[in-house]
Amino acid sequence: MTQDNFAAASPVIEQFGKAHWINGAVHVPEANATYKIVFSVSAPGKTPEAPNAGLERVARAVNLYSMSGVTPDRLHCVAVIHGEATSSVLNDEQHHALDSRPNPNVRLIAALQAAGVEVSVCAQALIGNGFSQDGLLPGVTRSLSALTTITVLQHDGYSLMPL
Repeated sequence: MTQDNFAAASPVIEQFGKAHWINGAVHVPEANATYKIVFSVSAPGKTPEAPNAGLERVARAVNLYSMSGVTPDRLHCVAVIHGEATSSVLNDEQHHALDSRPNPNVRLIAALQAAGVEVSVCAQALIGNGFSQDGLLPGVTRSLSALTTITVLQHDGYSLMPL
């Protein structure tokens, strides 16, 4: 399916997840459909001072769906943070103790949450890395594990997007 004359809506997340509308593109999301996506974010940031590239891609996905006319009530996203990406969700105090700098993901995670994305961290990864269970950014949920969260959400009809 193509949408040659579709007037793209504005991105939901302005500061992150830069995306470009392409007239005549195929496989464009249907504006009236409902989408459920679980993003598996496990890679560390490329540089210590930059936001996590996987989280940027979550923002890009949200923006692309929005630009395709999918309203926030029809887009259900969960970003599951685990592995080497676990430190991405630490509050500034705990992140500073880890590498002597504030968390570069604070604004990005807040923007994702404002756009309706649930950001959830694997509690097993928190424990395995020696991070405090209480040292998370506001609104970040703790899942039992990425292993169980991803499969439970897939069972509930979410599509897996590994990043």
